[in-house]
Amino acid sequence: MKNGDDIIIVGAGIVGSSAAMHLAGEGARVTLIEQTHPAGGPSGKSSALLHAFYLMPELSQLAIRGREILVALPVIAQEGSFVTQVGMMWVCGEENAASWSAAAERIRGEGARMETLTATEFAAEAPGFSTDGVALAIWEPDYGYADAFGATNAIARAARARGAKILQNTPVSRLLRRGDRIAGVTLADGAVLEADTVILAAGPWTRRLLATVSLDLPLHVERHPMAVLDARGKARQVMPWAWCDDISRNYARPDNDGVILAGTWAGGGTGVRHEEAIRPRLVNNPDTYMEGVEEGESVDILETFASRVPAMMELGIRPGYAGLYDMSPDDLPVIGTMPGVEGLIVSAGSSGHGFKTGPAVGEAVGQLALYGAQPILAPFSPLRFGVA
Repeated sequence: MKNGDDIIIVGAGIVGSSAAMHLAGEGARVTLIEQTHPAGGPSGKSSALLHAFYLMPELSQLAIRGREILVALPVIAQEGSFVTQVGMMWVCGEENAASWSAAAERIRGEGARMETLTATEFAAEAPGFSTDGVALAIWEPDYGYADAFGATNAIARAARARGAKILQNTPVSRLLRRGDRIAGVTLADGAVLEADTVILAAGPWTRRLLATVSLDLPLHVERHPMAVLDARGKARQVMPWAWCDDISRNYARPDNDGVILAGTWAGGGTGVRHEEAIRPRLVNNPDTYMEGVEEGESVDILETFASRVPAMMELGIRPGYAGLYDMSPDDLPVIGTMPGVEGLIVSAGSSGHGFKTGPAVGEAVGQLALYGAQPILAPFSPLRFGVA
C-alpha cells in the first residue's frame, strides 16, 4: 500500500498504540480508535513482566525488540522511564531442563543476556527460596517489569505527536465491508469512518467485531486474577526479581518495595502447556466480567508459593484485580491479514504474551500494513486455523 492511504486501528492497547506510533512515524494517515482510553482494557491490567525466554524463536525475538522499544521511550516519547530492570528468574524441573537450556543458548545468540544456573547456583542467588524439584534456573539480568498503563499511554501520546489522530471514548460497533475489501468502521453513534486498511487490535472484543463482516477466529477469553500482597517495604527482600516457576506454576514480581503482584499460570507461555492445571474462568462478555478478586482467589494464588518462597506466606493480602486474556487454541498470538477481506489485519489471541511483545508486534503489524508480509509474523497467521 501507499503511505498516504488511510489506516484505522481499532483498540489502543499496547499493540494498537504501538502500531499507530510506528505508522504515523512512517507518514501514514492513522486514526486510532479506543472505546475508553489507551490501556483501558487488558494492557492496563497486565502484570507487564519483561523477558526474552521463550521456546519459540519468533516470540523471543519479538520480546527482545519489545523491550528495546520500551527502554527507548524516554527518547521516543520524551518522557520518563517505564521499565524497572530487576531481572527475571525462571525455574523448571528435570523434564524441561534440556529444552530450556537449548532455548537459552539460542536466545543468547539473538542478543539477549541469559544465564543458565544449576539448582546449587540458584540456591546461592536465591536465599530463602526452596530448590525442591529445581533442575535448572534461567536468569535474565536485563529484564524485569514495566508500568503497563504508563508505557502504553506514552506510546499513544508519541503516536499523536507524530500525527496520528486518536479518538477516545469512541466505541466501534461494526467493521465496514464492501465486497471483498474492508472499507472502514461504523461507530456506536452511527458515524462511518472510511479507510483503505483496518488493523483490528481489539483483544477480547475481536470476535464480536469480526462477526459484523461474517468472519471468525477460534478465540476464547479467560479471566486472570492477580493477588496484590502487602510487603510493608520488604517486597524486594521477599521477591527480588520478576519470577516464573514452571514447577509450582506461578509468577510474581515486586512493585517497588510496597507490594508484590502474584498470579498462577497453566503453562503455554514457554510453549509447554500443563494440561492438568486448572484453567481460568471463561468470560462470555468482556464488558461485564468480574474485575475484582475474591479473597479466596488471592489465598489460592498465595498458597502456590508456600513451599518455594515461605516468606510470601507472611505477607498481607490487599484487594486484587483481574484482567482478561484473549486466548487461541495453541496459546500463540493470531497476527496477520484476514483471508477473504482485503485490507483487514488482525492482532489478537495474545494468550498472555501481549504486553512484552506488544511494542514489537505493533511495529511489525505497521510494516505489514505498509509493505506486506513480515517473516517474523508468519507463524502467527490466522491461516493456521483454516479460516476463510
